[in-house]
Amino acid sequence: MQIRSKARPMLAAFAAMATILAGVGYGSAALADDSALAEQVKILMQRVEDLTKEVQSLKKQPAAAPAPAQVAAAAPAAKPAAPAEPKFDAFLKGIYGVLDVSFDDATKGMNGMVAHHFGQDANGNWVVTGDKGGNCSELAPAAAPARTPCGRVGYLPALSTNKSQIGIRGSHQIGTSNTNFIYQVETSLGIASGADLRTSNTRQSNVVTGAIGLGDTFVGLQGKDWGRVKVGSFYSPYKKATDVMNPFSGMLGDYAVVMGNSGGDNRVEFGTRLNHSIAYESSKWSGFSFDLLWSPGQNRTYDNIIQSEGAGDCTGGNMPGSGNLMIGCDDGGFGDAFSVALKYEFGGFYGTAAYEVHKDVNRNSDGIGANNPSYGNLYTGGPGGTAINCDPNLDCATFNDLVAEFPGYGGVASPGYLTDIGNETALKVGVQYKFGIPLTVSAIWERLHRSIPAALEFQNERTRNNATWFAATYDLTGNDNFSVGWAHAGRTPGDPGGQHNYNPGTTDDSANMYTAAWKHKFDKQLYWYVDWAVTVNHGNVHYDLGAGGRALTTDCHDGTHTPVTDYSSFGPTTWGGCRIEGFSTGLNYKF
Repeated sequence: MQIRSKARPMLAAFAAMATILAGVGYGSAALADDSALAEQVKILMQRVEDLTKEVQSLKKQPAAAPAPAQVAAAAPAAKPAAPAEPKFDAFLKGIYGVLDVSFDDATKGMNGMVAHHFGQDANGNWVVTGDKGGNCSELAPAAAPARTPCGRVGYLPALSTNKSQIGIRGSHQIGTSNTNFIYQVETSLGIASGADLRTSNTRQSNVVTGAIGLGDTFVGLQGKDWGRVKVGSFYSPYKKATDVMNPFSGMLGDYAVVMGNSGGDNRVEFGTRLNHSIAYESSKWSGFSFDLLWSPGQNRTYDNIIQSEGAGDCTGGNMPGSGNLMIGCDDGGFGDAFSVALKYEFGGFYGTAAYEVHKDVNRNSDGIGANNPSYGNLYTGGPGGTAINCDPNLDCATFNDLVAEFPGYGGVASPGYLTDIGNETALKVGVQYKFGIPLTVSAIWERLHRSIPAALEFQNERTRNNATWFAATYDLTGNDNFSVGWAHAGRTPGDPGGQHNYNPGTTDDSANMYTAAWKHKFDKQLYWYVDWAVTVNHGNVHYDLGAGGRALTTDCHDGTHTPVTDYSSFGPTTWGGCRIEGFSTGLNYKF
């Protein structure tokens, strides 16, 4: 309190009052006999004297520090709490996407090929015994000119939508805990063609591009310390573990042409999304992390010949009937799937080991149209509409029933399998290193295996003990980089299957793919690329160009469209050994 400053004016006032009263006292001597008045003056004088002493005492005390509240300026009022972000604005912040469209020009590389009949000479060697007659109708008499590829098999310009999608993702804190509810919904786009069924001359599907949920779609829980659990439809750990090693993702020359592709065609068995899946993705501990996935088959049949419950397509990526048999999931339908990936990161090094298994995969259509004489040896009779007798591995009963109902069926078709059902597994190891200079190198080794009865090994194209991938990317400038890649598919123990020009005498059923691409970044979101790739098939194999997420794939099928199937090669006209090559340029925008 400011006592000293306030006492001074008070003292002056009381001193003046004392002087006046003293004058009054002297001037009233004549009234001394008025005792009452004299007593009042005495009391007043005593009060003035006491007040004077109190003021003198206050002067002798040290000055008191001013109170903080009086010295400092009044503290500013607390800012009002920021209003909560509108829910719709928070929702919009979770929207993301990739838009990628390219112009392609690619050739199937089969001009000049001729389909031959083969037979064994006296020494058991396979020799050409004549040309296969026919034309594009596949129904011409044998005397017709030699069979050559049908349709436009040279360079064909086209527009392709490549791994484009739009999605929404977000999280919601559960109460005051450290656990969040997470969600993501994606749709895959067909920019160059619009929303439509994913069908082609060689692959049929009920999936509609542009549909909500066609993409990595899930709900789950996430904790900062323990990772996250999610449920939905998304890519497996096996696929995602090596994504970073594929600088050509979605482009011509994508490593999915070979890696994870057990059929050597336009479908990637171990590189697709798995429906109705449950996955756990761990946090990192000293550079280590791991991912687990289980996809229950949800199938009531013992051989997975129908769609899983809740699915429009067969597990494995085709609609029923897309194989060569009756309407069923005989071209890759499977039951449960398990996938796991272990990862390690340290500095510029990244390494991973991944494993995946598909249970009871139905490949009853694999041998049909394989053109392999071993298939023809499994049954006798048949041509001309008569009944046949066949090996227990084939479905003679169904075939003979169809021949009885449709007499011409036996002349254009052949029996399917009953026991071509087995587990398929994939194992790979990958490493990547980013050097101090702007160079990144990646390498992958992979092994695929299918377990089936020994009698069917002749058509086991799904087992491949050796596949390799090598890629290198060099940053030319801050905005430009150049990448090269090489993929090798080793030989399989059985016939790759389905070739019109099947050569039973070849043993070099392998393939190599070479690719190169230049990318120019305009900014962090937009880049332009120019891409070249070639797949060189040997022997009877028929790896394509462009598998793994592109709208367009260029494969080894010609333009024949007559649905005739049997082992003598009058079926879908696949040409083994084709040399597919293509050029592509496009824009990729991320937001």
